[in-house]
Amino acid sequence: MSGFPVLDVVIGLAFLYLLFALSCTTLNEVIAGLFNRRAQMLRDAIEHLLGDKNLANAVYQHPAIVSLAKPSKKPGSKPSYIPKERFAAVLVDHLTGQSPVTDSAALNDGIQKQQKILSQQLQVLYQLSKGDPDEFRARAADWYEEVMDRVSGWYKRSVQHQTYVMAILLVVFLNLDSIALFNRLWSDSAFRTTVVEQAKARVEATGTAEVPVMEYTEGDKPDAGTPVQTGTASLTDSETQLLSSLSGWKQDKERLAAVRVLKGPGYGVWLGWLGHAVGKHLLGWLITVLAISLGAPFWFDVLNKFMNLRSAGRATDEARSKA
Repeated sequence: MSGFPVLDVVIGLAFLYLLFALSCTTLNEVIAGLFNRRAQMLRDAIEHLLGDKNLANAVYQHPAIVSLAKPSKKPGSKPSYIPKERFAAVLVDHLTGQSPVTDSAALNDGIQKQQKILSQQLQVLYQLSKGDPDEFRARAADWYEEVMDRVSGWYKRSVQHQTYVMAILLVVFLNLDSIALFNRLWSDSAFRTTVVEQAKARVEATGTAEVPVMEYTEGDKPDAGTPVQTGTASLTDSETQLLSSLSGWKQDKERLAAVRVLKGPGYGVWLGWLGHAVGKHLLGWLITVLAISLGAPFWFDVLNKFMNLRSAGRATDEARSKA
């Protein structure tokens, strides 16, 4: 038996929470991809920024923007990320019309033709630029970026709300009861050893300087483009197998079957079993949902710290045993 049962239990819980959080992250990514949420939120944000649906359509129909969209058989595919310089260049091109983008007079004339609120905003940028189209384009890019920073906050809050929903569904569907998990880690040394070894493999494979979550080619902006994995973000086969080994609803189903043998298959029997199951697991479910909501980066950091503590403890014990 391990010389660090309490520490191993803590490591086991942290690792399982990490896997649960990664599962929620994966589900969020799948949903975002299916519904193209980033692209749609970016489109709504640009329309809000310009205050003109027709102008937003014109921007999206510009070849420089169309080329950013992912190739798709579906018509009207929209990009999920537009660089600020590209947006500003397209805006200036639209405002100057048939004239060169370096034509200050044409730029000013195009600004005057816009709707009142947008025209006032662009006039301020034009005046601050002293009529220089290049300076105006730079200021328009900064203006766009400021708005996208706010959109980033909106998207993160939306993702956080979705994460809560995903966590609740995942926890209830798989019966991820933290109290039951703690009891199993404490009483089942073989299971505890397996979980700790998996945690050790995760930390070693990922490295201490990386966090196992999805990142994007343009940083952590919600309108960023292609998702990329940092370290070993997805679950490995052994980690998936570990999750599948969790008891889930198995014991509760066995109890229901036993009760039906004694009392029959009535509707009241099923309701009584359900009420008992919810009452039994509710606290554990709430703890797990709260843990998942903290996110994969948090649990990876916790896991890494406790693994370092465990390694230091091992080294100390080994030194004493050799003395």
